[in-house]
Amino acid sequence: MKNLLHKICPLNCPQALIRIVIFTVILFPTTLFSQDTNSSGYRNIKSYLADFEKNKLFVKNSLIEYSTTIIENQAITRSDASSIRIVDKLKKINTILRRFDKGFKKNTTLRDSFIKMNEKTIECITNGTLILNDYELQSSKNINEVQLNLTQREANLVSYFNELRRYETSKKDFEHLYNVNIKNFSGINLFEYNAYQNILFYKINVIDQKILVAITCIKKDEFIASIVALENIYQEIAKKTNYYKNDYKDVSLNQVNKVYAKYIYDQNEVIIPLFNDFIKEYESLQILKEVKTLETAFSTAQYNKAVKSYNFSKNKLFDYLKVVQVNKNKMYDNWFTINRAFLKNNIKLDDI
Repeated sequence: MKNLLHKICPLNCPQALIRIVIFTVILFPTTLFSQDTNSSGYRNIKSYLADFEKNKLFVKNSLIEYSTTIIENQAITRSDASSIRIVDKLKKINTILRRFDKGFKKNTTLRDSFIKMNEKTIECITNGTLILNDYELQSSKNINEVQLNLTQREANLVSYFNELRRYETSKKDFEHLYNVNIKNFSGINLFEYNAYQNILFYKINVIDQKILVAITCIKKDEFIASIVALENIYQEIAKKTNYYKNDYKDVSLNQVNKVYAKYIYDQNEVIIPLFNDFIKEYESLQILKEVKTLETAFSTAQYNKAVKSYNFSKNKLFDYLKVVQVNKNKMYDNWFTINRAFLKNNIKLDDI
């Protein structure tokens, strides 16, 4: 059954790597820079802001390169290398800012806010908050742990975007204080929208994976609890996709999430009764095995009949799961195709 689990679960599919961070970091490409290390003071606000732009081009090109590796579904190792470079760059930027940026007229609020945003980005890259592909790890936990982790993942994601918004607020406050115009992010936040769609997709896949593990390991209580969790996740996705439907003109990603979640949810109309039959036959067989072990009056024919009945119910369940998985894999791959197309169609990388 362990081998069967690997056959029916999309654990190692390359597309499973959802790197939200690549896109969310791009949200503020005009701010990922440091001062010239030779700068010690500023005659006016424009020179201060100009110094903040020194590393803009380097980080911009790095982020474009990194995002392209995901959009074009390139090797994971290349994406990992790009993320390491970005983290190293952000750390160097923060070090330089702390050492050389004394603020404008000793006002360091913009610098401090920028450093804090960088630190939050580094934290989310390194602690896995924004990398949502650990289905196998999650499915090894009990369902209560899984649900707690899913809740925490989403909370961390919300916290990340709140930090980005706090930086934007700091920029606006700085602008008003010195009567200058700073290019601020405006309009609908494409990457935050994409991130929240990604985490819905992640949640439904984690729970689906947990159900498959419960079936394969023949854990009745975990199966029942996972089905209840699926009901809750499905209702959450239905509610949130309905809420998100007017957030962006392109609704392709929102729609595919709804379709995918419905397919995962609807399959259990068949899986639940099949599993119930299977677990019933399994438990009956275990009782007969105990009776046979005690060497009491026992009918070999009765035992063989129970084994045959058990095998029939088991094969019926797992044959259905195999068929479902074929369809699911196609929908799974299609989701990533639509996700990449959504990003590619709604952002002009050369204009970031």
